[in-house]
Amino acid sequence: MPDLTMPDFSMPDVFTSTPAQTVTLDEGYQFTLPEQPWTDDDAIDVTQQVTAGWKNGSSTETGTFQARLSLERDHVRIVMIDDLGRRAIDIDWTTDALSVQTADWLPATLDAKRMLADIIMVYWPLDVVRDALPGNMSIRETMGERMLRMDDSGRAYARIERPIRDVWQGVAKLRNERFGYAITIRSQRTGS
Repeated sequence: MPDLTMPDFSMPDVFTSTPAQTVTLDEGYQFTLPEQPWTDDDAIDVTQQVTAGWKNGSSTETGTFQARLSLERDHVRIVMIDDLGRRAIDIDWTTDALSVQTADWLPATLDAKRMLADIIMVYWPLDVVRDALPGNMSIRETMGERMLRMDDSGRAYARIERPIRDVWQGVAKLRNERFGYAITIRSQRTGS
């Protein structure tokens, strides 16, 4: 007797989104990356000089990097190279996937995914950052400054200074109070 069952022509569930990407900021603090990496119709293309300082045992190390950020609707690309021209970090983020590649010579304390979260905290609009923060963290913004706090303890997590007129043009500083690292970013828009 022939098989009379209907073939499965089920449609994919278009309302199911890909799982959210999260970045661990600290134990019990998960930063949820926005579903759409960049929602603005205006593309952003900047070059940056990044100076990072971090603790390594009892000493402090510093490193400088050149970065190129390209933000288009639903796609963010970040490439960082060191002073020797070696590719240090490569981030390719779309609505479908997040690819983070880190050079094996970078110190383990320099977490590329946390750096992506830091970039979002500095440059993305306040409402996007607020939505990405875990429920037990808060952000407050005043003229040219952002302060992130760990609400459970009231401790400062990060202090951010950023340009007032155009955040993508000028110097921004992030001081991560929790992990004791600091990043100074000099941004310059490229193209028109």
